[in-house]
Amino acid sequence: MKAKKLSKLKYNIWFYLVIFALLIVAIVWIFQILLFDMIYQQRKMNSINTLGGEMATLMNTDEVTDDTVSGWLTNAVRANEAGIFAYLSYYDENKELKIETVVSQYADFEADKNLSYKPIFDESEFNELLETGTNDDVKTKRLVQIVQNAISKLEMSAASFICDKDNIDTKDGYFYYVARVTNPTMNGYLVLVSTFQQLSETIRVIQSQLIVDSAIVIIISFFVAMYIATRLSKPIDSMSKTAKKWASGEEDVTFEGNDFEELRELADALNYAKDGIAQTGVLQRDLLANVSHDLKTPLTMIKAYAEMIRDLSGDIKEKRDKHTKVIIDEADRLTMLVNDILDLSKLQNGMSTPDLKTVNISDLLETVLFRMTEFAKNNGYTIVTDIEPNLMTTCDASEIEQVLYNLIGNSINYTGEDKTINVRLKRKDKIILFETIDTGKGISAEKINTIWDKYYRYSETHQRPIKGTGLGLSIVKTILEGHKLKFGVISEKDVGSNFFIEFVACDE
Repeated sequence: MKAKKLSKLKYNIWFYLVIFALLIVAIVWIFQILLFDMIYQQRKMNSINTLGGEMATLMNTDEVTDDTVSGWLTNAVRANEAGIFAYLSYYDENKELKIETVVSQYADFEADKNLSYKPIFDESEFNELLETGTNDDVKTKRLVQIVQNAISKLEMSAASFICDKDNIDTKDGYFYYVARVTNPTMNGYLVLVSTFQQLSETIRVIQSQLIVDSAIVIIISFFVAMYIATRLSKPIDSMSKTAKKWASGEEDVTFEGNDFEELRELADALNYAKDGIAQTGVLQRDLLANVSHDLKTPLTMIKAYAEMIRDLSGDIKEKRDKHTKVIIDEADRLTMLVNDILDLSKLQNGMSTPDLKTVNISDLLETVLFRMTEFAKNNGYTIVTDIEPNLMTTCDASEIEQVLYNLIGNSINYTGEDKTINVRLKRKDKIILFETIDTGKGISAEKINTIWDKYYRYSETHQRPIKGTGLGLSIVKTILEGHKLKFGVISEKDVGSNFFIEFVACDE
């Protein structure tokens, strides 16, 4: 099967960052095209409405002072700066409409008599007038039409002011605000006007600027995305190269991250894994050395004593029995070694599942101690026991028996010169506490957690040559973890060690 060609992480990061930048630009464009005009118009309407309201409030007064006029002019200037023109409109004694500017591009003027105010505005008549006259005349006539139209709408309503827009679909559309004003100098209307033409020009300028800004953003995004992609992928590339060196046999390597927390954690995890594998390699080499030694010695003894039986003691029963016992003991030692290795392998690979049943743990411990009594007596050991009878718990009897045997045997191997160990089994509430205590040299704090590792032998504490491969405590740990029981060791240098297990009590 042909291997699939994979793309580099750096280029993938760069590609997605560029796509993200393009997506942002596209979203901005969509909002500019679909919503900008509507939002801008609404803000313009709000501006006209606010300014118109403030000016109308100032103009509706019973007394006209210099401060009042100054307020009119100030607001008119504000409106003018925003592209809004303010007009005062009123009818003279001849019922002719007059339009005056507060601050505007238009001078004061009197409306053409043909454009006198009419309650209902005639659009066709106005269009006909627009076709004649100069450009300035058209502007003037257009202004008169806007003012007349605004006043007409106000007169036909019951409101005190109107803020609206007209001819929205044409370039000549406009916004307007019209309100009635009354003061000692006049009785008429305030009209504010802003055309769509100014709005359209503003939108075109903004959109032109948007094109330039979008191009700049896209160009910059290419380079920024490449920088970010390189920055992110560089430590990963470095780790990959380091891993290849490590795989080729170069053990003195270190994985390095950078300022990113995740990459630093990845580097730390790889360094931890590397150190763990290196430690496992050392332990495995130690295991091979231990196993080789433990196999070689009994095999040599078996062969030697078998030859002695054949050549020397075959006909002498006393010597033959003595030599035969050595062969049997060494064969038992080989069996123990092989069983330890097989048991640990099955337990750690999940091939052995605890068969949980209600067990009399007191009787089980007595059975283990009985099996060890002869060995202890023959070798000068003293086992002091304090066992509460008929304590019941749920466990796999055969596995827990192996745990108890390994822990007591470990205490015997490592106890002090007095060759004394204490074994206790007591119940407190729902807990049954098992303890086996030796009087050896103890275990240092920095190494106390390593004693449960497979292949480990703590050489600082043993008092005499140790039998086995260092798998006993690892088997204990695996079995007890499978039972989900709390266990551990309390040790003090030059005092001894206390291995304990907390069983869960149950009543039949």
